[in-house]
Formats: sequence, C-alpha cells, structure tokens
Amino acid sequence: MEPSLLPIDILDAQQGFPEALAACKDLDGLMRLKGVYIGREGSHSARLMELLKAASKERKRELGGAINVLKNAWEEALKARQSELEAARRQLATFGNTWDPDLPPPIPARGAMHPLNQLIDRLVDVFRPLGYHVEEGPEIETEAHNFDGLNIPADHPARGSADTFYFEKYPELLLRTHTSPVQVRTLLRLAPHIQEKGGIRFLAPGRVYRKDEIDPTHSPMFHQVEGMLVGHDIGMHHLKGTLAYAMKALFGPAAEVRFRPSYFPFVEPGCEVDVRCPLCGGSGCRVCKQSGWVELLGAGLVHPNVLAYAGIDSNIWSGFAFGMGVERIAMMVSQTPDLRLFFENDQRFLKTMGGLD
Repeated sequence: MEPSLLPIDILDAQQGFPEALAACKDLDGLMRLKGVYIGREGSHSARLMELLKAASKERKRELGGAINVLKNAWEEALKARQSELEAARRQLATFGNTWDPDLPPPIPARGAMHPLNQLIDRLVDVFRPLGYHVEEGPEIETEAHNFDGLNIPADHPARGSADTFYFEKYPELLLRTHTSPVQVRTLLRLAPHIQEKGGIRFLAPGRVYRKDEIDPTHSPMFHQVEGMLVGHDIGMHHLKGTLAYAMKALFGPAAEVRFRPSYFPFVEPGCEVDVRCPLCGGSGCRVCKQSGWVELLGAGLVHPNVLAYAGIDSNIWSGFAFGMGVERIAMMVSQTPDLRLFFENDQRFLKTMGGLD
C-alpha cells in the first residue's frame, strides 16, 4: 500500500492500531475500539469511504485497493482479538468461580445517579434561572398529541410505521417519537391562564422512541430535552440569545455558537444550532467529522398552527421552541465513541462518567 495515498491522520491511526488493540483487555474496550476504527459513522473506515467518494476517477481504483487492504487488516485483527478475549472469559467462568468462606464479605458498591440523568439535571439547572420549570408527559402517546398538534401533515414520513412504534391492537396509540407532545399537552392545559401568567415557559425532558438500528450512534430509545417560551413579541433574537447563553453555560464562556436555517413542521422559521467542537477547537476531528462544528439541537419560532391548536391567538402571542438530544451531548463532553455504553450498566464505564455532574 502506497503511504502517500492516505491522509496523515489515517496513517497515524494505522500506526497506533496494534498498540491500541493490545491494550484491549476486555470485550467492552474492544467494542469501543471497533467503533473508532470500523464503526458505521464517525469511524476511520467511514472517513476513508468519504475520501473514496470524493476521489477522481483516475485515483479511485488505486485508492480503493489501498482502503480495502487497510479495512480488511483492521477487521481481521479485531475479530482475532475478540476470539481471544471470549476464550479468556469462558476460561475465567470455568475456573474463576471459587469462594473462600474465610474471606470477609465484599463491600457493596454505592449507588449513584446515571450519567444521562446527571446531564439532564445539569441542563435543567441551566434554564431554571431564566424562569423555566419542568413539565412531563406520558411515553405512550396519541397521534393527535405526537403529530396533529405539532402541525405535522398526515402524509409526513415520520408518521409511517417504518419510523414510529405503533401498538398493533391500539393503532391510534404509539411510543412518542420526541418530547414535543409535552408541549402540546402543556399549551392545552395552560392556554386558559396564559393572560394571567403573562406567558408560558417550560422544559420537557424524557425518553423517546424511534425505529433505528442499534449502532455506536443510534438507538431505538434515547433522551431529549425540549423547551418552549410563549410571550408577547417573541422573535428570533430572543431564541438566539437564550440558546447562546445555554451553550456557553454548558461548554464555557468561550463556546462559539452558529445558527443555520432548517425546516421543522412545528416552527417557522426553523434553524439548527451548532457549537464549535470543544474537543478539537474547530481544527477538525472524528467527533465533528472534520467540520469543526457539532450539531446539537433544532429550534425555531413556534408555528401559528401549533398555537391555534391549543386555542392561543397567534396575533397576540408568539414564541420559540428548541429540542436537543441528551446522548449526543453526553458523547461529546465525555469523548465516548459508542452510545451503547450508556445503557450497558458497566460500573467501570459509569464511574468514569462522574465528571458529567
């Protein structure tokens, strides 16, 4: 393989691969390394495929051959190491279960809050000084709350069974696909009192469900924190100021934030919010996919149809809403390459996440 064919960072990764592989003393560590090198998204292999797509026709064949050699070498070495570790674990299970009655009993581990719950509490604490309170809603929802009240049309792909978990015996019920139904329920409940309250503002944290394959960056169950503010003459400047404050509170006063136009049925206009990658400072790394920026949340001004559904006059009241994925933020701040680690209850990994609180 001609070294000049591949970028410096890939060559560096290849040079450090044997040492990283030898350092994997258990299957959890090996799975993390596998995600770094041959995972579907954000891995070195994925980066190589992006380079191949962008290569000229003259260079594609030679580059493709070099990439195949490298990927096959990684896959074979990882597979061989996995076989070794699995054999060692079987041997330990056979011969290591000895009990000495003369030894003192082990001290049970102390319980602690899960790192994702720690991060949710931290996000709530960021917004509490701004007057936000927490609202909750059921995880089993109706189409009316999950879609209709959010201005999502009947033919929208998200409403299909390929993306959403419906109940076979109760087709009008589903597992909520986002925490936005809490917005609908809260607006319906508080709309009659909006005048006396002078507006509405709240956060909605919780679990959500979508039909995603399980891999290092996707899960059929994950967590979101959404927020909404409704008041008089609310505009994009209020939204941008609020979210810029929140991102700096999370990632430090030097955090850089940018807003990009985007489309969501329940806001108009809509935007996506990125933060300058805190891991590489914007120079480009695996986490930010070499772009220097990490997309953290979607937001926008509340669509008038959403307010009208709750009986709120959009000529008098306006607002903004935003939503962020908790796992995405947790992976970034902890430099964790595989979100499955957050759900496997390995105490060794969970102890390393203590810095999230």
